[in-house]
Formats: sequence, C-alpha cells, structure tokens
Amino acid sequence: MGLLVSMGGLLFTFSVMSWEIRFWWMMIMCFMCLKFLSVESWGVSMCEVLYCDSMSGMLVVLSLWISGLMFLASMYSVKFMKNKSLTFSYTVVILSLVVLLYFLSAHIMYFYIFFEISLIPTLMLIIGWGYQPERLQAGVYMMLYTISASLPLLVALVLISSVIGSYNMLLVSYLSNIGLMYKANVLWFLGVMGAFLVKLPMFSVHLWLPKAHVEAPIAGSMILAGVLLKLGGYGVLRMLYTYFLNNLLLSSVFIVLSIWGGVVTAGICVGQSDIKSLIAYSSVGHMGLMLGGCLTKFMWGWEGGMLMMISHGFCSSGLFCLANLMYEKLKSRSLYLCGGMVNVSPVVCLWWFLFCIGNMGAPPFINLVSEVMLFCCMYMYSSWFIITIIIMVFVGGLYNLVMFVSTQHGSIMSFSNSWIANCCSEYLLLVLHFYPMLFFILNIGYLNKIFLFYSVG
Repeated sequence: MGLLVSMGGLLFTFSVMSWEIRFWWMMIMCFMCLKFLSVESWGVSMCEVLYCDSMSGMLVVLSLWISGLMFLASMYSVKFMKNKSLTFSYTVVILSLVVLLYFLSAHIMYFYIFFEISLIPTLMLIIGWGYQPERLQAGVYMMLYTISASLPLLVALVLISSVIGSYNMLLVSYLSNIGLMYKANVLWFLGVMGAFLVKLPMFSVHLWLPKAHVEAPIAGSMILAGVLLKLGGYGVLRMLYTYFLNNLLLSSVFIVLSIWGGVVTAGICVGQSDIKSLIAYSSVGHMGLMLGGCLTKFMWGWEGGMLMMISHGFCSSGLFCLANLMYEKLKSRSLYLCGGMVNVSPVVCLWWFLFCIGNMGAPPFINLVSEVMLFCCMYMYSSWFIITIIIMVFVGGLYNLVMFVSTQHGSIMSFSNSWIANCCSEYLLLVLHFYPMLFFILNIGYLNKIFLFYSVG
C-alpha cells in the first residue's frame, strides 16, 4: 500500500525538479519492490481488492524499472528540448500507477477497469509526443482494436461472476480448480480471452502494434514493448488460472495460430526496412510463442511464458532505445541509410550486437532459457511442432543478423558526419536494460515456486 500511496503523492509534485524526483522515485522503489520476488507462492493480500503473488510481483518490478528508464530515454527529446516535460512526466506516472493497480487487483471489475484505463495515457503519449503526422491514425487503430474486444470481456466477466456468485479472483480460481467450471462455454472462453489476445497481441489481431510503435516516441515504444504487452500476457495467465485451467477445447486452435503467426512474423521481419517496425513484428512473434506455451498448460510452458515476458521486456525496450539513438543522430530509421556505423561508433556497435543476439535467444541471456523451455513444451504437446520450431529459430536468427549487419556494416552514408558523440546517460540507459537481462539468469530457480497448481497436459 505504501508503494501506491507514495506514487499517488508523485502526482501532486509540481516543482522545477519534478522530472528528477519522479525518475529517482521510480528507480528506488523498483529496488525496494524486489522483495515481491520472494513472496510465497500463494501470495499476500494487501486489502480486500489488492493481492500480490510471485507472478504479479515480477511484473510490478518490471513496470517500475521500465517506467524509470522512460525518463532517462526521453531526457533529450523531451526534457532538454522543452517539449512539455512536466505533462510528460505526469502522464508516465499516471500510466505506471494504473499498470501497477492492474497487476495487483484481485477484484475482477477493478482488474477490467485498470486494464481499460491504461489505454488513455498510452494514447496521450503517442499523440502528444509522436514524431509523424500518422500518429493520429496509429492511435485510432490501437483504440479501435482494444475497445472492440473489451465489451465482450466485460459481459463475459459479469456473467461468469454472477453465475459463480463472487467477483474475487482468488475465490473463483479455487472453485474452478476443484472442478465447478470444468466445461466452460466456447463463447465465454472467446469473450474473456479476446481482449487480452488483442493486447498481447496474437497474430491476426496484431496490426495495431507496428503502427503504434512506428509513430510513438521512444518512451511510448518502451512502455508498449516493456509493459503494456505484458498486460495481455498477464491477463491470459490470470484468466486461464482463474476460469479455464481445465478447459482444452480451443487451446489447440490458438496454439497452432500462435506458432504459425510466429513463423509468419519472423518472415515479415526479414523484409522490413524500418528498424522500429522490424522490432515491433519480432515482439509479435515472441508473444505468440509465449501464448502457445501457456495454452499447453504444462508447468514448463507457464514458467517459460513468464520468463519470456520478463526477458522480452528488457530486450525489446533496449532495442527501441538503440533505434532511437540512431534516429536522433541520423534522423532516419531506414536499414538502407544507416550503414557503416561500426566505423563511426564502435561502442554502440557492441551494444547492437549484444541486444541482437539477446533477441534471437543466444546465450548467456535469459531469453535462451525461456525459449528452450517453450520449445520443449511445444514439442511435448505435439512432435509435429518440431518443424515450425526449427523454422522459427532459423528465421529468428536471420532477421536479427540482417538488422545488425545492415546498420553496422557496409559503406558510410555521406550525411553520417552529423553523428555526434554519445553521452553518459545514453550508455547508462543501455547498461540498465542489459544488466537484468544478463544477471537474472543466475537466479531463475524460484520460477518453479510461482505455480503450485497442477498442470493439465
């Protein structure tokens, strides 16, 4: 409760140092919230409507970390350029508060309300601080996709809660796990899961994500990739655990669609020329693999899915920061116009290499552990998936290598003389993305304590 009350106090901080105060508060509270990682598996109840377990605790820490890094990444484009910095920091704090309340909600209606409210600050970030005139169209795409799937979610949650007689997710999950909801209706499954699959996003309802990423500022891309996609992943896990743990009716269909979508989006990434669009499509593939692993309902699938969300949050956000560094120096995001950067800035080339191999799931990053767990889970579910897994691994490595080679090698463009030296805050931003992604692999043993319930294979 102290976390939420103190964050509410940040909303009333209006001073010359409000940017710095909010940044340092986010980073300090992130370290203080590391205690959430050692919460017992069954969680701790804060009050009647707030509840924290290991699953939500990991995402709370991730949200605070990425929100703090958003201030650091926007230092030049917002703070130094005097681009409504006070309003920007206010919007980031509101978005972070809403996301934390979403992860900590135990009441189904509050869970739904905070899930929907998170759309408003995100829309403000894209429209208020976006780069291109098309940002209005991107905002409309995101709003229409999200809202169109939200009304069935509200109706389904109200109907299910009225049938069971409780709006508390802890009680409902207990009742469903002892078999009271063994046969759930297909329409209920689609209604509850639809909004989270759009937010994830699952392949075939993902078209809003590349548009939103391309038009969003660096802070918008970081919060989209690092936190807001996890709203969908956490919603899927929580709804499966609460309502549909024993329901296997539509799982196979969504698993096939997710894995096939991962292969297709990996192929799309190979042909992209815009760096931000390429990273956005790679997010769709990674989240599709995470969704497939969770729907198999193996414990390895759930643990690998959680680890994939954490690793993707750091890696994808770091790649967007690197793309923004290049855009601020060269005013272009095209792979064809940003060649030869190794001759201009070898240190940034090293960072590109590290994040690209992290994105393709190479050692020694936690991305490797998550992908191995998910691939093994897919193979245990059906041996036929081994073909798509091999294709996905190959094409995933291909588009990351294409992105690295196209930007760092080749001839230097004539306008690249405008490249200026990177400052310490930019290197600090990359280190703070890289450090958790590398050293988190040393302490992943507690993942097997997250889910104590049985898995239905």
